[in-house]
Order: sequence, then structure tokens, then C-alpha cells
Amino acid sequence: MAFETIADFQNIHEGKRLFVLASGPSLSDLDLSPLQRRIVMGLNRSFLAYPDTHYHCCMDKRLFELYPALFEKTRYLFNIEGWSTGIPLQLLGSEGFSDDLTDGIYSGYTISYFALQVAQYMGFTEVVYLGLDLANAQGQTHFFGTDFCSRNHEETEFPKMARMLESGVRKMQERGMKVYNCSPVCALDCFTRISFEEAVAL
Repeated sequence: MAFETIADFQNIHEGKRLFVLASGPSLSDLDLSPLQRRIVMGLNRSFLAYPDTHYHCCMDKRLFELYPALFEKTRYLFNIEGWSTGIPLQLLGSEGFSDDLTDGIYSGYTISYFALQVAQYMGFTEVVYLGLDLANAQGQTHFFGTDFCSRNHEETEFPKMARMLESGVRKMQERGMKVYNCSPVCALDCFTRISFEEAVAL
């Protein structure tokens, strides 16, 4: 079966667990080798830490222009309409939650929220976030160092991201999905907190 549109992915992982790699500074503290036996979705530049993902999500075309070869190597890339590659999704706006991705998707101000909608559409019942910090660490904005464009996100973007993640995760929990976060610094109480070691042992 060819997977060419988002409709092809509906419920294909029903009842499974997904590991999602965000790009926060805490990702650099993890040995990601145990993920080789797991279903993994990368976000933005996470392939710099772990390139062998099943899926990848990105809304920032600037990153595609910086790393075209790495993006094109991913098995399936979920992105926004207008890219030259990937599974395109129509962007409906910033705030909302899409149950049917054939209608489109909401950004939630963060690719982590975008990924949550993709995960629920694919039927996953457990989602484990790694590197989802919503915090800078000693001048670092990401696991790979500092992105100049993100240096003020603690004051400008993180509060909006947090509000949307709180809403989306609560919605999924009400439907029976379990959403874990392995970040030692993320302050959001909507997530079930778990260590990376506990997560890979589930």
C-alpha cells in the first residue's frame, strides 16, 4: 500500500506507543539508542540527535532549506501545504484541535502540538515526549546549542505553547490517551511525568 496522503495514515498504529523527539536542551542528556526498537517521530531538527525516525514533523520551511538532504531521508515527513516533499496538511490556524487531518491541522504555536494531532489521528494511545522542555538552559535554546530566532521564546512563545499543550493533552487524556513527558524541567502539570528509563521499560 502506498502512503501518499494523510488519509492513508488514519489509525494505522491503533493502540501503540509513540516516542516524540522535541528539540529542548534536555534531549542532549539522553542516550537515545534504546529507541531503535520503538516507533519514533522526530520534530524540527531532532534528526541531528537521532536520524533514524519513522516519522518527522516540521512547519518551519527555513529548516527544510537548511537541511534538505536530511528531511528527504525521513520515511514520512508531515508538513504544511506548499512544500516540495512530504505529506502536506492544510494549516487551519493557531488555536484549535483537529480530529480529522484531512480537513487540516492547527499549529498550536509549536510543532509539539502539531505532532500531538498527528499522533491521535494515527491511532496511538500512548505518546512519550523527549526534550519537550519549554525552557532554555544556561543560554541554550535547543539540544544543539542556541538558535538566534528562539532566544526570547521564554517570554514570547513558551506561554502560548504551554496553553495550547495543556488544552490538547487534557483533551487526549479525556479520550483515554496517555501522554508522558520525560523532561526534567518542563513545568506543565498536564503531562504524566516519567523518566526516560521508565519510558523505554514500559
